[in-house]
Amino acid sequence: MTASTSVFHQQFESLHDRAVEKRKRQAKVSSKRELADEASKIMGGTIHNQLVGKWLKGVAPSPAKSDAVVAVVQTLFRWAEEPWNQSRERCWRNWIEGATQPRAESAVAKAVGKLITELDNPFELGVRPPVVLSRMPSDDAQPQLTTYVPRQHDEQLRSAVTDASSDRNRLVLLIGEVATGKTRALWEALPHLPADWRLWHPIDADELLEGLDTVSPRTVVWLNDAHLYLDPRDGHNCKQVAVGLHKLLRRQGPFLLLATFWTAYAHQLAQPATTTSLAPHPHAGALLEDSRVVRIPVPPAFNEQQLQAVRAASKTDRLLRHAFERAENGRVGQTIGGIPVLIERCDQAPDGARAVIDAAVDLYRYGHRQDLSPELLKSAATSYLGAGQLAMLPRRWFEEALEYTTEPCRGVPGPVHRTHPDATTYRLVHFLQHLALRLPERDFPGTDFWTAVTTHAATPADRMELGREAELRGRYRHAVALYEAAAQAGYDDAWRPLVELREILGHKAEARDAARRSGNPDIIREHDELRALFKTGIAWAEGLPAPAFPPALSRLQEEIRHEEAQGDLNAALELASIGMRQGEVEAHEENLRLLEATGAHDRASSIAVNDHSLPYLLGELVAMRSGQDPESLEKLIRRAVDGGHPNALSELATHWRRIGRHNDADAVCRFGLTAEGVPAAAW
Repeated sequence: MTASTSVFHQQFESLHDRAVEKRKRQAKVSSKRELADEASKIMGGTIHNQLVGKWLKGVAPSPAKSDAVVAVVQTLFRWAEEPWNQSRERCWRNWIEGATQPRAESAVAKAVGKLITELDNPFELGVRPPVVLSRMPSDDAQPQLTTYVPRQHDEQLRSAVTDASSDRNRLVLLIGEVATGKTRALWEALPHLPADWRLWHPIDADELLEGLDTVSPRTVVWLNDAHLYLDPRDGHNCKQVAVGLHKLLRRQGPFLLLATFWTAYAHQLAQPATTTSLAPHPHAGALLEDSRVVRIPVPPAFNEQQLQAVRAASKTDRLLRHAFERAENGRVGQTIGGIPVLIERCDQAPDGARAVIDAAVDLYRYGHRQDLSPELLKSAATSYLGAGQLAMLPRRWFEEALEYTTEPCRGVPGPVHRTHPDATTYRLVHFLQHLALRLPERDFPGTDFWTAVTTHAATPADRMELGREAELRGRYRHAVALYEAAAQAGYDDAWRPLVELREILGHKAEARDAARRSGNPDIIREHDELRALFKTGIAWAEGLPAPAFPPALSRLQEEIRHEEAQGDLNAALELASIGMRQGEVEAHEENLRLLEATGAHDRASSIAVNDHSLPYLLGELVAMRSGQDPESLEKLIRRAVDGGHPNALSELATHWRRIGRHNDADAVCRFGLTAEGVPAAAW
């Protein structure tokens, strides 16, 4: 340790001791988790408590983490009730810079991780503990893995592991739904590596980015739940992680990257960028297209042959026998993981606990980070309770609700639980996080929910993400409030969408004021350019000739319609499917039309509502159904609005004009919708 490094750590340790002592005298929590959470709010991003622990142990922070260290230091000053000012910040930044330089200059790469022969706890790597058969398990009972029954994806995985053993770098992605055995499959593949291989399991994107340069060859980089590292909702980290992993794959290895992805995230990362919040960074798409990436689907259920193997193994495995006898449609993994137990617990939840679960689901669904404060949960949960329900609940309803949601049931974590006993925040259980991304029919949260997140969201970045989701769904007033709150809290990225949305809605004075308040000359310039673009764009559009109608058919469309005319609808649909796989846009149009013509109305609706990469399909389906009653059409369009479809709000306004609701159409274009879905008044 150099002198400059020593100065930083001496000062850091001394400040930490003073702050913790002060908190103890005040009977306040002073854990590293609490410190990291408060510092995260100051920085407007996530700081992991294990990083704080490393800095306290003398590990030098990386240069990229200087802002995080300053936020932690500022929090410690607050705890110690000592004044914090610009002079002290400059002094601390000098100490931090001195501590980080030796690390940047060092070329010594220490091997990270543990030898795979030393690994003895699969649950530390994310393997799901199995459900406990007894309804009253003993506290000291250690979970045991069930007998493993290999499936087809295990063969593909073993082949990829063999490639890595033969000095070929590989990134293996196991893609599937929740509790289908993805992580267990990775664990079972490790013994097929030579004994001198190591495994490194970074706790989050920050640790991954910090450690990538120190990874030595013959190392497994374990990325269970890879959306926590390559989160498409976090554009900055998504880019950095994608670039870092891509560089690692190109290094002299061998390296083996083992990752699991939920299907929804894998699908989004593979798609072209759209206006949705899950639009990936292009670097993530480039990573997934690399020839060294192996994508292996994991089916949600066991087939008949595999079930017979499960039956044979269950003769000596009581838990496997329990799962085999109760699994529906071959979904053995979900039964072992306790998903039915969790669903039963949610279904039986009393009103207060149900409101907490619903609030946590929607907070995750609309972009809030995983950790939820009690203040946010209570405020958001209240919006799911009617006045009559609240009047009937006891005064301590929220505390009782948390007791219900946090209590484990037969080894399965509660629906909304603490991440560890000392945590001051709560997290939605894994299965419900997955479900939150797959609920297109879920009602949009009401006004009180959006008021709660504007006030109590954990970080400005959370407000920014929630604001984007509100804007996508036409809830412009809430989007503006969230952008404004994020910007006022120092999150500079929020100024640009705030200015643009104000300008698009015609709030010209407010847009100009927001641009000025940002203090960013680029935003002021871009705002002037946006105004000029509106003027020239409108004039240009008005001068365009009327489009030719109907447009000429492509060759593929002619072939599809020929088969249709011959009465072979299956052949027509097959041609459309082939064209879709080949990326022909017209094939999607024909597929939608054929589904509608053959009576597959639900499938056609699902495509039009949920396929945001081809947003005009919604308008085409609405046109096909123009003869239906207006109420059915509006219901279809509103599904798309609440799902964040980029064209849905304009389709709703067009529909209202078509049936004579001109005032409502004008209102939704100028002011958007209320949270409850009615045209908003001026605000």
